[in-house]
Amino acid sequence: MAEESKVTNAELGAVCRQFATLMKADINILEIIETLRAQTTNAFLREVLEQVQEDVEMGHTLATSFSRYPNTFSPFFITMIREGELEGEMDRVFDDLADHFESRLGDAPDARRPARAGIFDWEAAASAFQWIFIWLCALASASALGAGLIWYATGPENGAGLPGHRVPNILIFVGIILALGVLLFTRGRRRS
Repeated sequence: MAEESKVTNAELGAVCRQFATLMKADINILEIIETLRAQTTNAFLREVLEQVQEDVEMGHTLATSFSRYPNTFSPFFITMIREGELEGEMDRVFDDLADHFESRLGDAPDARRPARAGIFDWEAAASAFQWIFIWLCALASASALGAGLIWYATGPENGAGLPGHRVPNILIFVGIILALGVLLFTRGRRRS
């Protein structure tokens, strides 16, 4: 990626205003990012939007995707986006951000100020470890199901452990719950 260049408040204000307008028109977020990327004249901002689009396609939230560029997007910007995602009011948030950047056209970009010390981005940490967690749950699910089924197949007197025995029933139950959790979590992450 090109060396980080300056993105002005005017450019950020224009991107936020267009984002808000397209959100109000019920356009898909990936199409919005593609449109903004095609319209920007700043080469660095175009590269950033391309990476943000790829991150969103991979299931990351918009806030997490933008937070990967702390020299371009301030903690204030990221927090506003995260709140908009949680409240389902992205159009309003981008309108507010556009107003903010447009009122500060002559100032230095917000991202030049340092982030507050002691603030930990839990969402970014969770996003970084989500696939490890999913694979561990899938492995635990397969292990529990396998152990429960093997118990039934090779248990005392081949079948004496059927329905009434608690241990294999618990293992199979836990395995099924973990498998369903993995399926629902991965399916939900793809849609966000």
